[in-house]
Amino acid sequence: MQDILSNLWCNDNIHQAAYQLREALPGFAEAQRDYDALAEQIQAAAGYDLYDRYFSQLMRYSAYELRAYYALGLGLRKELAQGLGL
Repeated sequence: MQDILSNLWCNDNIHQAAYQLREALPGFAEAQRDYDALAEQIQAAAGYDLYDRYFSQLMRYSAYELRAYYALGLGLRKELAQGLGL
């Protein structure tokens, strides 16, 4: 876990570090399974085209919130890294 966190401060490849961190978080695999099962049910009920449009719009919408949190977190990350001596 420490190696993964160190990658966040020292590695330009933030996507890979985030992926590794996400995979290491307790409960992620169960949450992913539950999400996939529910997504299949919704897609079966709504049809692929409507589900795909909904999901695409949800990702577009969610990206704005993620960007806002990421922008706020950049300052915190710098302060945390300095505090940890990284």
